[in-house]
Amino acid sequence: MAKNNWLIASLIGFGILSVALSIFIASRTEKQKPGEAPLARIELNLGKVFVLRKNMTQKETLTKRASLFALDSVETGPDGDATMDFDSSYRIRVEENSLVTLDEESDRTVIIIKRGDVQVENFGREGTVYVSRDGVRWTATDYETNYKKQAPQQSLPDLAPTADASPEMISGRVEGGLTSEAIQETLRLQRASFFKCYTQLLQRTPGVVGQASISFTIERSGKVYNAEIASSTINDANFKKCLIDAIRRVDFKSFTGDAISTVFPLKFE
Repeated sequence: MAKNNWLIASLIGFGILSVALSIFIASRTEKQKPGEAPLARIELNLGKVFVLRKNMTQKETLTKRASLFALDSVETGPDGDATMDFDSSYRIRVEENSLVTLDEESDRTVIIIKRGDVQVENFGREGTVYVSRDGVRWTATDYETNYKKQAPQQSLPDLAPTADASPEMISGRVEGGLTSEAIQETLRLQRASFFKCYTQLLQRTPGVVGQASISFTIERSGKVYNAEIASSTINDANFKKCLIDAIRRVDFKSFTGDAISTVFPLKFE
């Protein structure tokens, strides 16, 4: 009798193990089906960012990182900023006040811009990521390097000074082959870093607004040194230190000639 009981228990255990193994294999196989793999991973930079799933009926607040699948959308608020990373090495930032949807066509990922804009921060394998805007489609590379050059350019929205630039500010061309346009474009790509400083300030002092000017020198290698706050209407030591740290992390293109000294004005409101 004991032997029979042991046999029955063994058969039941084997049956349970077989069922569990079948479920595991089925789940692994299901995850590998076409269309189930994530198209990109998104990371919060600052502000309010939302991920909309299931045909925009399910809205999730992005707190750190998340995976994006076909037909998922990303929505950024007025101060929102997030970055999408793709397996093909493309790194694309979703700018503030934007709404984009990801779709999949064969082995291509299409970013459909419904509102706002995106910024290609790192180029990847050509032909793997496309950008669709107003019914017209480009490769991500063509969109960044060709289409956006034809579109009206904005210089650091919400941060640029309202008054005309003074001679000390960036204007015209500078010596040594590095133009003011190149300097301004590089700084524009670092906009999220400056806003991060401001967001941290708002957490300490809600509602504060003001302006700040950062003076710095660009070496021929493109590195920044001698960075300091030239003027600021916001008297917060941590905020000023954050701005200086942010400008020191900027890498400009290398150039020939003398080092370039300039002042960069910012407006926070």
